[in-house]
Amino acid sequence: MEKVAKNTKAIRVNKSKIYALEATVMWNKAEAYRQRAIIEENRAQILKNYSAAFIGNRQIANQNTDDIFRNRLALLDSMAAEGQVQENFVNSMMNAAKLDYLEHRAQLNAKVVAVNQRLSEINRQLIEVNDMIMASNAEIVKFNAANIAANSKLLSAKSAFAGVSPAANAKRIASNSSRMKAAASKAAANKKELASTLSKVQANASATLKNAGIIAARRNDIVANHKKIATNQAAVAKAIASGG
Repeated sequence: MEKVAKNTKAIRVNKSKIYALEATVMWNKAEAYRQRAIIEENRAQILKNYSAAFIGNRQIANQNTDDIFRNRLALLDSMAAEGQVQENFVNSMMNAAKLDYLEHRAQLNAKVVAVNQRLSEINRQLIEVNDMIMASNAEIVKFNAANIAANSKLLSAKSAFAGVSPAANAKRIASNSSRMKAAASKAAANKKELASTLSKVQANASATLKNAGIIAARRNDIVANHKKIATNQAAVAKAIASGG
């Protein structure tokens, strides 16, 4: 009876500690998924910024560049050069304009290549993340299958109580105590990592919102440039009509 009483007391102590552990573990779960939600929001904002910057601002800015040099070449072509010296001036200026454009385009191409390489690496990392998620899902399925089997065994009271003894109970209680300590250590480590990750997640959120503001402001600048280009286009059209 002394062994039974000792086991009863130990079970009660473990139950109390497990209750406290459950609070930590389940809060960590909630916090982890809260952070995942913020991360997904950040990614959505990042992709929105990417689209706004590359598909929106980049294409409009590139069109502005094309229009600027279209104006330049049309203006030079309309100039009424007198003599070979002036013709050489016009032709060399046209060549210089084309070189300005091509040098600029070559530099931009290098940046596009660099971004493509970075995006390819990001995609590789996302594939690795998916692999981690799929592996974790497989662990859940395996865990669930094992515990379905354990439940099925418990459905039969006769089978469930087979081999029960104070010694066997004491062994399980000791095992529970040991596992509880390991789980508590893991929960504490998870809590620490969550706190560290949260600061990074929040920093990313601030950065993506800041970028969104910069992208919007830059689009205003691009549109302002377009208005100036349109004014120049009208002047170039008049110059062409007048024969330079």
